[in-house]
Amino acid sequence: MRNLFIAAAACAVGLAMAPAASATVVLSDTFDGEVADDLNWDGDATFFVSAGFVDLIGAGGAFDFYPGNGSYIDMDGSGGAGADPAGEITSFANFAAGTYNLTFELGGNARGAPARTTRITLGDFSTEITLNSGDALTLYDFTFTTTGGQLVFRELGPANFQGNILDDVTLAAIPEPATWAMMILGFGAAGAMIRRRAFALA
Repeated sequence: MRNLFIAAAACAVGLAMAPAASATVVLSDTFDGEVADDLNWDGDATFFVSAGFVDLIGAGGAFDFYPGNGSYIDMDGSGGAGADPAGEITSFANFAAGTYNLTFELGGNARGAPARTTRITLGDFSTEITLNSGDALTLYDFTFTTTGGQLVFRELGPANFQGNILDDVTLAAIPEPATWAMMILGFGAAGAMIRRRAFALA
């Protein structure tokens, strides 16, 4: 029985050291489900426009600033000059407190406009990214623990119809290492009891 507990503990330590491997995707949006240009876009099945204006642009449209990337979001859409926020999208889903890995691509406005700032929040997690017009579409990767809530991308104003470009958003939930450790130890204890009963009946 002692060997079973040692094996279970070793498994638990291994899982605790690599929790991201067991992450579960809870949100994914490439924005490719609709044809550009959808100016003053109203959202899709994953995000809705919660403030200001955003545009769906890209492949097949007149405003394909990052060719080869399908459709994507201009975070300062065609309306509301001077508004703050310029544009904002919010997830329909409301996420529980916990640890998450968030990845997305964000690029500059690609039109020679001044630098723009995009704020990303989920519960008490918040970060801001400021990009110059010529900054390339770049993958960002954040792992954080949060109180939970909706995922929000907000383009800070004032609006000038030329915002940062957002694409390929993925959010994955990461189980807490302690939860995995307790599960593995529990399985080990259950296995030990079954083995002990089997020896007693033999």
